[in-house]
Amino acid sequence: MQYLKHLLWIGVLFITITASAASWLTDLNAGKAQAQKEGKSVLINFTGSDWCPWCIKLQQEVFSQPEFEAFAAKNLVLVEIDFPKRKPQSSALQKANAALVTQYKVDGFPTLVFLNAQGNVVHRGGYLPGGARPFVQEMSKVLGVPAAALLVQARAKPAPEPVKELPLYGGAPPAPPQRYTALVLKSISGTKNRRFALLNNQTFGVGESARVQLGDSEVKVRCLEIRERSVVVAVEGQEGSREVFLRD
Repeated sequence: MQYLKHLLWIGVLFITITASAASWLTDLNAGKAQAQKEGKSVLINFTGSDWCPWCIKLQQEVFSQPEFEAFAAKNLVLVEIDFPKRKPQSSALQKANAALVTQYKVDGFPTLVFLNAQGNVVHRGGYLPGGARPFVQEMSKVLGVPAAALLVQARAKPAPEPVKELPLYGGAPPAPPQRYTALVLKSISGTKNRRFALLNNQTFGVGESARVQLGDSEVKVRCLEIRERSVVVAVEGQEGSREVFLRD
């Protein structure tokens, strides 16, 4: 009997945890239609969910926390536009996500785009430290949610350590999309055995090819090697290979 009670308790706990998790759509049009119907805003999360370190930190520190889940349930329709390295995606979803990157001028991950119920962009940002509470507080201002409402909906466990409350994104307006006139190596991430490089507006693994924004057009680039502080690439229309270094 005690064993059965234990199993029942585990089942109830699992259902509670599952029910409290924030639900993310992958279809932006469906998300916008839902937001308009319910009078909510849309949060679009452009992410590399299984390789981008700052995307993973944002998920762990903000999106998976009770404060955010309570806020999102009342105020947001959540849409994830993902560019994973290992998680499978249909070709149709990949094509749709690539079009949205161009439409919303996304040049790095994570990028957060907030739309109002009419589908207009009202805010943009990315990852900064601080946790869920400062995020929710700042979003209440951005979206015009009364602070008193947050006290009712955000019944969360206290953080193990006090978190210094910082304005989301440093309180600064987001910078306009960067215009590239040359190949720029923005970051190198991943593990020693599987590394990724962010070159202009595209992320590469070794052996991968993609079209990269350059001026008013795009060029096809193939990543040949990722080193400690540089990448070796081949550029369509150019002979041989070239090395691009991280900027200090």
